[in-house]
Amino acid sequence: MTDRLACPHRRAGTGCPGCPLLEVPYPEQLERKAARLRRALDRYPHLELPAPEPIVPAVRTRDYRHRAKLPVDLRRAPRIGLYGPDHRVLHTPDCPVLAPALREAIPPLLAWLDGRSGIHSVDLRTSAATGELYLVLACAGGELPGGSRAARQLRRDLPALAGVAVSRADPQGKRVMGSAPVPVAGAAWLEEAIGPTRYRLHPGAFFQVDPLQAERIHALVREGVGGARSVLDLYAGVGAYGLMLAPGRDRVLMVEEVPQAADGARAMAPRHVEVVAGRVEDQPLAQGAFDAAVINPARRGSLPAPLARLAGLVDRAVYVSCGPETLARDLDVLAAHGLRAERIVPVDLFPQTAEVETVVTLVRGPPLARWRGPGGWAETPWRTERGLSHSGAPGRPSAALALVLGETRQRGTVDGARYERIGTVAGHSLVRLQLTTTLGRALAGLRARGHALAGAEPRTRAFFAEKGGLVRPFVHVERDRDGNEAPLHGDLAEAMAQLGGGGPRPSPARRARRGRRER
Repeated sequence: MTDRLACPHRRAGTGCPGCPLLEVPYPEQLERKAARLRRALDRYPHLELPAPEPIVPAVRTRDYRHRAKLPVDLRRAPRIGLYGPDHRVLHTPDCPVLAPALREAIPPLLAWLDGRSGIHSVDLRTSAATGELYLVLACAGGELPGGSRAARQLRRDLPALAGVAVSRADPQGKRVMGSAPVPVAGAAWLEEAIGPTRYRLHPGAFFQVDPLQAERIHALVREGVGGARSVLDLYAGVGAYGLMLAPGRDRVLMVEEVPQAADGARAMAPRHVEVVAGRVEDQPLAQGAFDAAVINPARRGSLPAPLARLAGLVDRAVYVSCGPETLARDLDVLAAHGLRAERIVPVDLFPQTAEVETVVTLVRGPPLARWRGPGGWAETPWRTERGLSHSGAPGRPSAALALVLGETRQRGTVDGARYERIGTVAGHSLVRLQLTTTLGRALAGLRARGHALAGAEPRTRAFFAEKGGLVRPFVHVERDRDGNEAPLHGDLAEAMAQLGGGGPRPSPARRARRGRRER
């Protein structure tokens, strides 16, 4: 595990971006992943989180990826691989982190692709349970040249191929994978397993990239759920955790937004397991109906509202995350509503990359709505039933930070407040407000001048959520009239880091106090 992984494509200077930590010894890779998690959690010192346990290393650092989602270039001899720095497809058919079954399948796939057109990418998956393969081809207009006959020919050339589906390629070419896959030859799904639990994977379904290492995640989830008789599984996917937890329980309810994934989970579910196809945010779940919950959102994390509802449903939960930064934000939301982290375990599912999975066990505790910091009292932005949408000092605001759309003047006044633009974040203005009026009135004045709050304006809300993890309006009370001062809240600091903005300069009052201390 200490040797570096050799890759001919890196040695050849192709610039393949697939394994950014390839040259880093594996023990150092693990430390970097653990450090990334610590940095994300450290943005929220008021949570007083338990120290993460040592990271669980991967079972294998090569041959581990059971799915390859790769663009293809058919202009000359077929090429398959990731996009390089010049946005050309790098030809990496023998990528060493792919499972051997995938590497063995690529040469006959390339031979079949030779002379064809209209195919933009491939999504090739192998099953550790059956040894079979499944292929999704992203094609222009969602049509495979040659149709099902061409797909059947490929299955003859590649006997392990259980089925072929066709998806609609992105017409703008911005996304590698297509949409709305439809089976055109062979089986409609692939069967897979993690430990003793079997799963049905429809074309394009999300599943852990290495089923062997995923067993360690499952063991941590089982420990976290404990002896709960009824379990709620949110963002359930194909049922990775709900189906695994089903034996010996009285009831399991899984909620999954993607219809095909919900269908796959339902097909494998025993009678006491219910699967609901729909958005987690839309489900009318009864309070007190479950002993424990599992939440496994996508990399972008969850929204505050479903997390607040979840905290009212259970006294115990397990959060499985593939994004340390959104995990830390969501732990802050859950703590505000009374679910506090008890155990944090990082796991390496993606050797040779900076990605890290984390399993957090949470238990019922006092809601963390307000806390005392170095500058006095501060409060959470997540207790929305109290009408709060900002973080920071709890009293009547006297100074606040806001990220507003567009470029403001360097200095100005608006409805009884003075403002100064102190930075630029993603092309927008970070302003400090000195208030002689209410915060709401000052923000309304800025909005009237075309400077709405980032995270509040519908047209740009998705951008700030996707690029900066910002799931609320960007406004923070630095100081109130009772003398409390609060540093920038963790989710806003993280958003600025992700969006490329530097930290705000200290307020004049804080600079003056710092100067007195230094003298």
